[in-house]
Amino acid sequence: MNKVLYNLDTMENIAILKNLGLSEPEVSVYLALLKIGGSLASTVAKEAGLKRTTIYAILKTLSDKGFVSVYFRKNKRYYYAEKPQRLAQYFEKKLELFTNIIPTLESLGRKQDQQLGLRFIETKEELEAFYTSLLMRYKNKKYCIIGSLHGWEDIDPAFFKRFRVERGRTNIKTRLLLTADSRTDNPADPKLLRDVRYLPAKYTFKSTIDIYPDQILIVSPHLSSLAVVVAVPAMVDIFKSIFEVMWEMMGDEQRETVVDFTNKRKKDVLLR
Repeated sequence: MNKVLYNLDTMENIAILKNLGLSEPEVSVYLALLKIGGSLASTVAKEAGLKRTTIYAILKTLSDKGFVSVYFRKNKRYYYAEKPQRLAQYFEKKLELFTNIIPTLESLGRKQDQQLGLRFIETKEELEAFYTSLLMRYKNKKYCIIGSLHGWEDIDPAFFKRFRVERGRTNIKTRLLLTADSRTDNPADPKLLRDVRYLPAKYTFKSTIDIYPDQILIVSPHLSSLAVVVAVPAMVDIFKSIFEVMWEMMGDEQRETVVDFTNKRKKDVLLR
């Protein structure tokens, strides 16, 4: 038993206790109390190799941190080290309390992000709710997209195929610059109101950037967040300009066309 006790002050154990927020003198006092049991301050000071004049302040700090309890016997203070298992339960409880307020703390962070013109989308459900809100927000309007069909649609194929149809029904027109590998799987339906030009094959990526009149959405499964919304006017203007430059560079030769058999005439393919 003594061998176990006197192995407490190994460098590894000391480092672990310091990681819990204890200073080196506090670690020495706590380990000393574990070894000798309930004792007077003078005895603890001797065991820990500390001056008696400093021991009281250290014991009080340890008591405040939950590592030490104080009992009175015959008008004298006796100090006891809390059992390691009780300490573990104590820290588990503190962690549980902290976990309970995480949503509140994150909401504070989101408010700050929103003040800076940023909003982070963490889940697929949040992203789908965002896209659904666009149908009313940009009804009868238009926006631009740079991206990969597969990187975007593969997040939730059923949802995004429905969204594409609903977007056309609400008369939202889109211009798209898509990666070359998107060409084979693009739906050729003019009712979707999409005008597409393709980037050269050497430009490959899985992310998508939606450039709306007043904000930008960057979607990427490889980000720490699934997507981020940027509502900073200067950045929106920059992305709009970049898109226009790229759109002109691709030219009409990169636009795919199909025949609208309903109207018996050729139309540009309007794709996502």
